[in-house]
Amino acid sequence: MTIERSAEADAFLATVDAAAPDAVSACEGWTTHEIVAHVTGIAVEVSRHLEPYLQGDPVPKTRGFEEREATLRVIGHAALLRRFVAEESRMRALVADVLDREPDAVIPWTGRRMAVAKFIPHLRNEHALHRWDVAGDDDISRRLLGAEDLVDHSVGELGQILLVAGRQRDPDPDIDFRVRLRSAGHRDLRVLVDAATAALAWAEDDIDEPSIDIDATDRHVFIWGRRPDRHGQVRSHLSQPDLARLQVLLSGY
Repeated sequence: MTIERSAEADAFLATVDAAAPDAVSACEGWTTHEIVAHVTGIAVEVSRHLEPYLQGDPVPKTRGFEEREATLRVIGHAALLRRFVAEESRMRALVADVLDREPDAVIPWTGRRMAVAKFIPHLRNEHALHRWDVAGDDDISRRLLGAEDLVDHSVGELGQILLVAGRQRDPDPDIDFRVRLRSAGHRDLRVLVDAATAALAWAEDDIDEPSIDIDATDRHVFIWGRRPDRHGQVRSHLSQPDLARLQVLLSGY
């Protein structure tokens, strides 16, 4: 099996290569250079898990962002871009090797279990989202982030994780919350909070619930804590406190 470099990775590389390394991005606290270090660090960490798995050795505990990215951030930008290309290619080759041998392989990852096949859409998502952080809402972002399979990955694999940080700052933590993010021509996406859980989930019906209207591409970046470039495009049918709470709950991870 050969896994080719994705359109998302190609677009990410072209964008961060053209951008100023010290340009402040839409990802809070990060410049272009730090975004490249972050995405490169993910590829390094995936490989760090897959190599021992292939050898039949124990899979190590997943390192946090700071530990895996610190040594990458100090590399010069041109060298970091080369490192990104090398590590992303190495990761794809290892994923392919695992899937050739065991198509349904599942490994420990960030304290949970992750299907190895899911690492490819996971990295495609990272490339598309972090490219948006640098390039903003251009035609390429709209094409990449509008891909249904990437939104499905965000909701299916990260539907609870994306609300963890926001839940810690929830202004009304004891009050249940049900809001729909509606995008014309697509399924409604629900934000669900109660005493037991907080998660994103696709709606299975079309009932009337408090909602916002949002473009499908904008919805994808919104659930990751970003706010669309084009002001006035998101329309709220919520009370002011509920809109403010929604924005806190979806404030990044």
